[in-house]
Amino acid sequence: MATAKKIAIVEEYTEKFKNAKGIYLTDYTGIDVQTVNDLRKQFREANIEYKVLKNRIAKIALHNAGIEGLDPYLKGVTSFVIGYDDPVIPVKIVKDFNKKTKLLNLKAAYLEGHVFGTEEAIKLADLPSREELLAQFVGLLQAPMTKLAATLQAPLQKFVGLLESLKEKKQEA
Repeated sequence: MATAKKIAIVEEYTEKFKNAKGIYLTDYTGIDVQTVNDLRKQFREANIEYKVLKNRIAKIALHNAGIEGLDPYLKGVTSFVIGYDDPVIPVKIVKDFNKKTKLLNLKAAYLEGHVFGTEEAIKLADLPSREELLAQFVGLLQAPMTKLAATLQAPLQKFVGLLESLKEKKQEA
């Protein structure tokens, strides 16, 4: 029987899942309290939520949010890493954390309407952040313009140099 508290949790996480840019499911078996607190601090600094939910409550909230395909991963102990800004930052933090501790195992990821298994989710950590991608894109757009400006400027510089040398020859004569 559903209690008012469980219903409130389902409603809260339905909204959070709807607003999330990225949702990562992890297995947190073997992590001590101090390590979890350190991890939560890293997540908080990046506007990422880390929450342990009962699988049944999570399934209901995910379905209410219109997110399908994560049910097979909701087995055993599951924690949720919910990113609200950049969808790639949470998996980067998880990957860095795992390099040090090997305790937080990534189960799956949900981004942009797609479910990624463990291997694909880990590969997401190697992607540059949104800001880095935008900077690379702007650099690619600027490169041809810079080359064009340099190409157009070179003959003009040669012409000015020619005029200077003619001026010097006339002054000598």
